[in-house]
Amino acid sequence: MNHVQRSTQWLRPALLFAGLFSTPAVAAAQDITFEGDLPRTMVFIQEEGRGKVASREMTSFLLEAGFPVIDPALAIDEASQALVTAAMNGNDGAATQLGRDWGAQVLILGVADYATRNSPGDLDLVTATTEVAVRALRLDHGEVVSDASADARALEATDQSAKAKAIRQATQDVIEQFIGPVLNDWSDRTWQEAMYWAPDPGSVQSSTVQTASAATNVSGGSEPPGLAVIRADVLPDDGAATRGLGVVRRRDNANSDVQNLVRLEGVVVGDATSVEVQGQPANLSPISDDELSLLGLAGASARRFSRDFSLPISQDTVEIVAAGRGGATVQTIAAPRIDKRWAVVIGVGEYESETIPDLEFAPADARAVKEFLESDAAGPFDDVLYLENERATGSAMREALFVFLQQADWDDLVVIYYAGHGAPDPGRPENLYLLPADADLDRLAATGFPMWDMKTALRRQIAAERVIVIADACHSAGTADGDVVGGSVSNQIAGGMQQLFTPSRRLMMTAADTNEFSLEDERWGGHGVFTHFMLDGLRGGGDLDGNGIVTFTELFDHVSNNVREATRGRQNPQRSGFGDIPLAVVGAGN
Repeated sequence: MNHVQRSTQWLRPALLFAGLFSTPAVAAAQDITFEGDLPRTMVFIQEEGRGKVASREMTSFLLEAGFPVIDPALAIDEASQALVTAAMNGNDGAATQLGRDWGAQVLILGVADYATRNSPGDLDLVTATTEVAVRALRLDHGEVVSDASADARALEATDQSAKAKAIRQATQDVIEQFIGPVLNDWSDRTWQEAMYWAPDPGSVQSSTVQTASAATNVSGGSEPPGLAVIRADVLPDDGAATRGLGVVRRRDNANSDVQNLVRLEGVVVGDATSVEVQGQPANLSPISDDELSLLGLAGASARRFSRDFSLPISQDTVEIVAAGRGGATVQTIAAPRIDKRWAVVIGVGEYESETIPDLEFAPADARAVKEFLESDAAGPFDDVLYLENERATGSAMREALFVFLQQADWDDLVVIYYAGHGAPDPGRPENLYLLPADADLDRLAATGFPMWDMKTALRRQIAAERVIVIADACHSAGTADGDVVGGSVSNQIAGGMQQLFTPSRRLMMTAADTNEFSLEDERWGGHGVFTHFMLDGLRGGGDLDGNGIVTFTELFDHVSNNVREATRGRQNPQRSGFGDIPLAVVGAGN
């Protein structure tokens, strides 16, 4: 799942590690068998010189013991590299931020100091003395859960060899003291999702809290309301001059007198006396308890606001202002027009591992989606990163989501499409993975693309408020009667995808429900059934109201109805998220 659960009680590390440290740390780790999950860990040990012996020894131990270890070297963008440098220089705040940005659950922070001198008894030898001190920080609770230090001395022919030997010994001694309390804490305290994850950019929770905290004119005792936008769309017009997806894109022509119709909807939380959009009163209406629950506002006092209005084509943003009792005012900005469009499209049909069955049509699905996004019918998109088969490695997928899409701004649109296998770890079925081309079912923790990483990228790396994730990710080995990868009896990947977002304007479409599998066959034109009808919808079949524009909601309704009918109810696509986004112009380059 997207969260970590302890499914079995662990053996106490004090017993588990007894007698293991008479040999080097790496060798000792090979004898360790853990029950349950291990925390995703990132290591920063401040140490002079190029060797980084303590970091290497600690990391090697963790890897051999089965910890999912995040390499700081993967943080290759400029901002992350600045954090890496600061963290390696002992800045704990930078290390914590980097750890959360890259999905770590536990940070190991430390210092390795050493000194060398010629040996008094033999001037050809060098004596090195060292002290290694480390501590572990859990990033959900923000607490140090273990700390240890050890010193060591070594006699060798050179400074470097003496230093390395001493630090290696001290690090092994530290691990013996240090790792048991880390594991005890991890097994004894449940992982706290709410204390770790920040709400999605633009989510209802994030927006209402931020706007309320930035309120002005607050008098004593009054509670300012909070605002959240759940829809801000430019609507298609009958006039030829404004038809097409160009109407939802930002324009540089400040002299144009063309106006576009905009529909804006949102929620106001708290005791608000009025809400204005573009200086004019918005319509206020009640919200049912069921709707409040879907919005993540169960138990809150909230109302819906809405307004349709004309927006000059030279204007990209609109202002919403709410007034509370006692004079408090809050405001937020919405961007009905999209600045840039970004997409990552991944299709994996050929797997290096013989234990993972190939998918005949997944690459064709992804290729067709890429070609559509680059067509006039879709805008076209400004930047499309395409990964197919051998190019879709785990590291390439990580860079695509963590680095490439980090360029998207808050008012951009991001689309992520994945066609390929998804599977739970056979040994730990609560851990879910998308399968890159170089995945190994026997080593999924090291070679798969975890759903945790997908969630981390979406929550911490991608700033765009409008994101669409489309996943055709749990196939039945290419046919309706094939074996399921990983031996799963349910499509846990679909369920995992649906938990990526907090209630927000970000939209999700999965090919099947959690107890179903995605089918592909020649009968659907060389595509999986889901992507076949998705492409059909984008090319015009999804224009359900006949206005020449296919929106996300129209597309989902078209896909859902047709897939259900074509598979006789065996496959039912799912969606989540609020609002709507225009996706295609009917007849434009199709």
